[in-house]
Amino acid sequence: MRQDRAERSTAAKPEESARVQQRSRLASLAGLLLLFAVLLGGTMPDSAEAVCPKNTNILADTLVKTCWECMFPISLFGFTLTEVGEDSTRPAVGPGISAVYPPQLCGCVCLTPYLCVPGIPLGIWEPVRLVEIVRTPLCFPALNGITLGPEFVFEGRGSANTNMDSPDLDFTFYHSHFYIFPLWAIVGIAVDWACVNPSAAGDEIDLAYLSEIDPSWNDDLLALILFPEALLLGNPLTVAACAADSLAASAGFPIDPLFWCAGSFGLMYPTTGNVSESSGQLKPAALAMSRLLARLARFGTEFYTAADGPLICTDFPTGLIVKSQYKYQLLYPIPNVPAPCCQPIGRTVLMWGMGKMVPVIGEDFVFLLWKLQRCCLL
Repeated sequence: MRQDRAERSTAAKPEESARVQQRSRLASLAGLLLLFAVLLGGTMPDSAEAVCPKNTNILADTLVKTCWECMFPISLFGFTLTEVGEDSTRPAVGPGISAVYPPQLCGCVCLTPYLCVPGIPLGIWEPVRLVEIVRTPLCFPALNGITLGPEFVFEGRGSANTNMDSPDLDFTFYHSHFYIFPLWAIVGIAVDWACVNPSAAGDEIDLAYLSEIDPSWNDDLLALILFPEALLLGNPLTVAACAADSLAASAGFPIDPLFWCAGSFGLMYPTTGNVSESSGQLKPAALAMSRLLARLARFGTEFYTAADGPLICTDFPTGLIVKSQYKYQLLYPIPNVPAPCCQPIGRTVLMWGMGKMVPVIGEDFVFLLWKLQRCCLL
């Protein structure tokens, strides 16, 4: 009996030894995997990488998503016809004033190279531009989410994600795209042909500006070359004056003489994609859009189209942004409808931007820009 027990014990020892060795290997493997995970986790970014949204169908769905009430109010001969739910109005355009042609003879008189053209003063809001504010370079949500190049090309130039380089510095960076988008002409509604001073020539969509090829969009020092007045405006008094601009934008339209202010969004300067972070992404994106308009005004590509009196026959560059001639509608990711759905520059996002962002796939934004056109209608 003792011999049998000894034989069974001797036979069980190799099996037990094999189990111990197998457990030791598994423990070693688990330790290596844990160490690898720790090392890998130390190099992972603090936040998720930016994702270019796909299959957005923004252009295809424009007619459905556009808030057509934004064209109001419309004015003729200085009288406002209707407002239709839009609370951010502008004073109606009045009769033209000229030393040669008194206003009682006709509403406005425009001098062309060949003849004098009498007409009717018209004031109307036109949908003429699209603005994209994106995190990923060369990402185009308005073009169904196509990406035209690899992101690594833009390393060191503010590759547009929301990772923070320093815990003490809270900011984010956006790229911007600017489209010529004459929506009325696209759908067959013609206004420019009837006005002496059309605000947008042509009837085709065109990509007019890419921040990815503009080295001053991501460099605050380079932006000073275009906007040297920023050195004088960066003081407590001018910053405090922006409180009045914020209140004015919340009640109606911003104050044009305070061109360095973007209402509740922040400051126009520096006119780059480096913007302050907030509780959400929509506010800094709206600030980036406002800075883009200020930049294009300095380039001379955005004209003043809301002039009153004898100037209604001419659109001209100003070099400074005229904030009160713009209002915008958020088209993507969640359209801002129903009316009132167009906002002036600087109006607090608490009044129009709540619940308008989708995490990860809806943190890029597309705005439809409406511009006040005052012209001499033939």
